[in-house]
Amino acid sequence: MSPSKAACWTALERLGAEASKTRAIALFDDDPKRAADFSIEAAGLFLDYSKNKISRAARAALLDLARASGLDAAIGAMAAGERINTTEKRAVLHIALRDFSGRPYLVDGEDVAPLIAAERGKMKAFAVRMEQGALKGYSGRPIDTIVNIGIGGSDLGPLMAVEALRPCWRKGRRAFFVSNVDGQHLADTLIQCDPETTLFIVASKTFTTQETMTNAESARRWFLSKGGNEAAIASHFIALSTNVKAVTAFGIAPENMFVFWDWVGGRYSMWSAIGLSVALQCGWTAFEAMLNGAHAMDAHFRDAPLAANMPVMLALAGVWNRNIIGAASLAVLPYDQRLHRLPAYLQQLDMESNG
Repeated sequence: MSPSKAACWTALERLGAEASKTRAIALFDDDPKRAADFSIEAAGLFLDYSKNKISRAARAALLDLARASGLDAAIGAMAAGERINTTEKRAVLHIALRDFSGRPYLVDGEDVAPLIAAERGKMKAFAVRMEQGALKGYSGRPIDTIVNIGIGGSDLGPLMAVEALRPCWRKGRRAFFVSNVDGQHLADTLIQCDPETTLFIVASKTFTTQETMTNAESARRWFLSKGGNEAAIASHFIALSTNVKAVTAFGIAPENMFVFWDWVGGRYSMWSAIGLSVALQCGWTAFEAMLNGAHAMDAHFRDAPLAANMPVMLALAGVWNRNIIGAASLAVLPYDQRLHRLPAYLQQLDMESNG
């Protein structure tokens, strides 16, 4: 059912008209407990939505809308592996990627938790090898530079996380991210790289993404022109893909191919092998801590009542602001420079999800 067909939608429109005549400060004057009652703390995060022009009556109507839309059931359906991505007819199970409990996650009757654990173990082993200096280039020198080649979710999420986790960067390690098909982006990056100590991560599920493969082929030519040979490709290029044939044809060893699955949407893929650049630049301990933090929020989202549920109330505030009172712009203003890539990441996450 379309939310606008719900009986409470008319009430929301009426309350929205009232809100347009109300100053936000008046909501605090009339309700001394507003700041405390319109905030939520969960999983180490604090949400204050009291400055939105949402009255108690409007919040009640928004929660009625959530219930009328079957949100409770949809949250359960996601965790159960049902195909809630109705456009592509796929399950939506990025939450399983950050769950270390071993609980089953079923996709078409198959428990994918063991697959996730195995791939995560492979990622950890690779990251630990780099951490210990055991990951070496063709000349025998340890790898110390990472170049992630991807686009969209294969670039925005990992880049955002690597920048946000700057305090965790491993000493002497450098990470670059190339996404623009304009060759200047790659050229400016390669000027800063030593072919003997650089590892290229080619992130493309199909290994056919035009922008990514154009840059990957250019990086391959650069590597060969700088002293590397065909056999050395296996030591300096890894793939995040599912296309074994194309990966092998490129020269990448099959054991250096890390997979993810079609029930992981691109904009949610940072939690999968797509996040390998985060693990290599920041260390496995930091990457695992990030996964555990996300899982803590997943548990809150799954278990908390709607009115005390941080993601739910953020979503309902979005419905209120965009659909009810017509506030069409959303500002994301990080106060920490290390979060400077968060707006671009959220732009894809929100706009691809909500249109």
